Amino acid sequence: MVLFLDRGHVTTGRSLADGMLAVTGQGRRERAMKRCLRASVALLIAGCALVAVGCENTTPSPEEREALETAVGEYLNALASAYSTFDLEPLEGLAAPNEIAAVRKLIRQLGTTGDRLDSHLLLIEIDDMEVFREINATVRLVEVWDVLRYDATTGVEKGHTPNSIQYSLLQLREVSGRWIVVGRSVLRRETPAPPSEGEQGTSA
Repeated sequence: MVLFLDRGHVTTGRSLADGMLAVTGQGRRERAMKRCLRASVALLIAGCALVAVGCENTTPSPEEREALETAVGEYLNALASAYSTFDLEPLEGLAAPNEIAAVRKLIRQLGTTGDRLDSHLLLIEIDDMEVFREINATVRLVEVWDVLRYDATTGVEKGHTPNSIQYSLLQLREVSGRWIVVGRSVLRRETPAPPSEGEQGTSA
């Protein structure tokens, strides 16, 4: 057995080792408690952030609503022009680069079929509008389109939908004082059935 001298006291190697283990165990417990404390603080901060977001007033001001309505109308009319002419220039300044790239992809797909669209926006009806942190916004709306599809080479009409209804969601962001579209998703499409001959006679 190994003996250690500590200020007049004789200590065995076993008792010293036990003491070191006790100190080591205490250090581990302290570190574990600190980790738990840091995790609790992180969860508290995250919870406060979620509460703050949940309590945020997302109702746009009259000025924001007017600016968003203008941005939505300009973008959709520019989109119709892009589909009809295969020219993306009207979207510049109204949509973010990623949104313009998405439209370019759709136009290329349309071009592979040899079709071209002559689209006219007939109606915009905004269902809901929210603004987040003053620079992000979402707009849910109903779009009514008059869409003529024809052969790009011969000009022969291939289809005509005078009242195509699209339920869409636009995402916008304010950049340098101007709202631009960063994303558009069509949630649902409807094509009302044409009225019967009897209905056409009575409606006239």
